[in-house]
Amino acid sequence: MRIVGDSASVKGVGRRTGSIEGIEALVNRVTVALEEGEFDPARAGEVFLAADAERAIQGAVRPSQAITVTRDGRWSVPSFLGLRVAPTLVVTQGVAAATAGVGEDAAADGNWDDGADDPGSVAVRIAVTVTVLKQDARPVQGAIADAVLLAVAFPAVVMVILDRRLEKRDLFGGASPHTQELSVTDRRVVDVLRRRHGISVVLRRQDPFGWS
Repeated sequence: MRIVGDSASVKGVGRRTGSIEGIEALVNRVTVALEEGEFDPARAGEVFLAADAERAIQGAVRPSQAITVTRDGRWSVPSFLGLRVAPTLVVTQGVAAATAGVGEDAAADGNWDDGADDPGSVAVRIAVTVTVLKQDARPVQGAIADAVLLAVAFPAVVMVILDRRLEKRDLFGGASPHTQELSVTDRRVVDVLRRRHGISVVLRRQDPFGWS
């Protein structure tokens, strides 16, 4: 299930971070790639999740689109009362130019100086986080908190939730009695995250044992 916002899902966009349309287009490319990419249900480690997400995004873009995916970088990450968070991945489109006086302030709005020779180019960056649910939904609380903090540093955040909680099965029909759609309350939360914080949600339900 992919939940992608419209232009209202990008906030705080200034001259250096590019146009709202450009950032929203990048968000849509990334969300489609993460929805359609492969995440191995047998692996839940952060390194494996990051590798699967990186592979999904890189496999969905063309070299001409100038989109790169990195797990580590020099970008500034926000902190609150000593708590510091970092994205699982950062997706960059374009190349930032060397600009005097541009340091962590540039990183704080999703940009960074990559030392390119083109003084007119600007890199747009969005953050990606990946969270796995195994037994209950409590990890979502931390995922939302991290995404909100990251939204301070990036013009948009894509939050991936891999729901691998076991469901009761219909022993005769083999189908799950649980609906695959979000409830009205869930959709309201997703809408608030998108419109107020620039956070888009990709929800994927996975059966870790392949019963479905």
